[in-house]
Amino acid sequence: MNSPEFNSLSQFLQGLSEEELAQRLGVAPATLQELRDQPDFKQWSQSKDPESVSWRYQKDKQRYIVNLSFG
Repeated sequence: MNSPEFNSLSQFLQGLSEEELAQRLGVAPATLQELRDQPDFKQWSQSKDPESVSWRYQKDKQRYIVNLSFG
């Protein structure tokens, strides 16, 4: 199974759909729906990501965005 990769900066900034992130993390989309609002979602997603990327859900865009916050 191949993980979705970013081919451009605009794609990186746009984020991933639920299906794309589920494939990248190796989980079902329903798992993302269940966990995305939990306080430890960023850490959980980072532990599942093949490149240890931390993710957050952006409700207004309904996309999963790379978490760039520090601390």
